[in-house]
Formats: sequence, C-alpha cells, structure tokens
Amino acid sequence: MRLTAPMKSLLPVAVAATLSLGGSASAQLATNSKAPVDVTADELEVVNNCEAIWRGGAEALQETSRLRADVLKIFRKAGPAKTSGKADACGDMDRMEAQGSVFYVTPDQKVRANNAVYEAGSTTITMTGDVIAVQGQNVLRGDRMVFNTQTGAGQMQGAAKGRGGKNRPRGVFYPSQTASDKPQPK
Repeated sequence: MRLTAPMKSLLPVAVAATLSLGGSASAQLATNSKAPVDVTADELEVVNNCEAIWRGGAEALQETSRLRADVLKIFRKAGPAKTSGKADACGDMDRMEAQGSVFYVTPDQKVRANNAVYEAGSTTITMTGDVIAVQGQNVLRGDRMVFNTQTGAGQMQGAAKGRGGKNRPRGVFYPSQTASDKPQPK
C-alpha cells in the first residue's frame, strides 16, 4: 500500500476512506443489496479526505457482484462545513471510477469495458469503450452501456447509427430450450 501524505495524519484518513464505503445503503454494486463493499488492490493512495485511488488489480466486491479494474477511484461526498470554515469528514460514497480492463461480474452476467463510472445516487454503472456483455450464451456488444444495479435494467449504445454504420450495438441471442425441445435419444 502506498500512502502519499504524512503518515501521522494519513492513517485515519485512509481508514475512514475505506470503512465508510460499506456503511452506505446507496453503495450498491449488487442488486438490491445493503451489504458492505469490500475494496482491495496492490496499493492505495489517499489524495484528500474524500478521494481514494486503488491501483493494481483493484477489485470492489459486494455480495456476489464484483467490479474489477486496473485502477479504481472512489469519491466520497464532502461533509458539512464546521464553524471554523473547514469541511467536516467525508460522507457516503458519491461515485466510483474504474479505468483499464474493467469487468463487472454478477452471478447472471459478465460485462467487460475500457472504463466505467458507478454513480451511487442513481445506482447506475456506465461502462464505455468496447463494451461486451455476456449472459449465458447471449452476447451483446456496443460502445456504451448503462446498467442500473437496483433494477437490473440496462441500455446499450453504439458509436454509429444507420443500417450500414459500423460500431452499432450488436447482439447474438440463443433461444432457451425446454426439455421437450431437446432432441430425444434414439
């Protein structure tokens, strides 16, 4: 773990930056979850009281959902100002930015992208850059995907429009088979 401030004042900040993530019901990587968010990486840099940068195989876990990237930046809401004019300790997580080799994995799906932004207030993850979403055998590709972690609803967008345009959203979907649809042995 790399800490870039005087050790005397930084340790409480680093602990507060990481511990407050799980306390917020709005920090929701897993659908309808109030479980804590567990973050790990090769190193942690605390830029100020309200921003933590996790580098090297960074991973945020909540129940059975995982957000993994080369770098995770976590921003917390600033606390109310004290009478001295200085801001109080930071509050709940505001957003999380994932950069480089981003994967969002749940028990039902796997999504890969170049970048992602999780907005705690709206419980949405916006994934950008060569997005590939897989659910079972079904595959969906596009340039930008917005996924609501609370409702499970999502939207895929492409960089082009029109029938002949490249980089439009594209999907390959396999019909599910029931026992009666499967070929019977002879």
